[in-house]
Amino acid sequence: MLNWDDPIESIKQKQVAVAAEATATMPPLAADPQAQPALDAEKRLLGGSDLTANIAPIKYRWAWDAYIMSQRNFWLPTEIGMGEDLMSLRKLNDNERHTFFTTFATLTTADALHQRNLALAVYERITAPEVGMAVIAQMHQETIHSMSYQHIIESLNFDEDEIYLLYQRVPQILAKFEYSNAMTRGLQGNNGDLKEYLRGLFFYYMIFEGVWFMANFCPIFSMQRRRLMSRTGEQLQYIARDESGHVAFGRSLIWALWQERPETRMEESEAHALMREAMELEEAYASYTIKPMLGYDIELHRRHVRYLANRRLLDLGFSPIYPEAEAESLPWWEEQIGFRKEKNFFETRVTEYQTGGALSWD
Repeated sequence: MLNWDDPIESIKQKQVAVAAEATATMPPLAADPQAQPALDAEKRLLGGSDLTANIAPIKYRWAWDAYIMSQRNFWLPTEIGMGEDLMSLRKLNDNERHTFFTTFATLTTADALHQRNLALAVYERITAPEVGMAVIAQMHQETIHSMSYQHIIESLNFDEDEIYLLYQRVPQILAKFEYSNAMTRGLQGNNGDLKEYLRGLFFYYMIFEGVWFMANFCPIFSMQRRRLMSRTGEQLQYIARDESGHVAFGRSLIWALWQERPETRMEESEAHALMREAMELEEAYASYTIKPMLGYDIELHRRHVRYLANRRLLDLGFSPIYPEAEAESLPWWEEQIGFRKEKNFFETRVTEYQTGGALSWD
């Protein structure tokens, strides 16, 4: 037992002795003494052992960081009051109402589709534990996004069938989802072609989330900046922040796979072809969805989508497909998705919960 009247050096020695006694030691094991397991070397992004379960030592630091960040960014959509938007709905003109409902309905279905893609296709082939954890964290975030959409639907008394089934009645929305489902089929199956798997990853992370999703937030963000549908816009800001993290994870995953499996690397012509196909679908969709509003129209939307397409290609070392004169980011885009909520604790309810510490297993 420590006696605080003892000299400092004596106390330190006793503390070390107590710590040594408390340290757990592994009992003798009937194992092969010649075996030299190299835990780090056994890890593979794809095609590793199904028995690889050791998180530490961390081999894919970018994946572990993505997992930790997702835990820090936990938020609850039900803590955002929607009463203000009930009043905003009455103020929307016909163009604003059309743009809001078609955009919102597309987002609700797209998020559900992406949950399915992560669960049935992306995660299935991942064998590195820390990478799998990051993908599972993304699945959880997608369920929160679906919860957010449902919270908005219930709070604003929307017709659920009108929202969730709109894609079945609008060919331009349906075409995007059918194309996405075809890409999911290319991702599925542990014994499938690895190049097809990489094509699927490129589509879902860089196009579906990185271009389509990010662009679809913008019409409602534009309304939010005019104090219309502000609480819906706030929910979408949280979702956009999560999706931005998913895109960064997808970029790192694709680069890492190219390094481990060089034969899966995409040719620039292939990446350009996929992006152009997706942009044709987006153009048709936007022409139906985006109606002229104060501060937002189809031309602004088109230029921003092209900017996002160029940016995703550059992220992976490919050249852009649109000249700078035709691709320009919305001036307020970074502000909208890079926001940090600051609230008076005594005047509002806490929406997001962040932890200050994180495990370090180096």
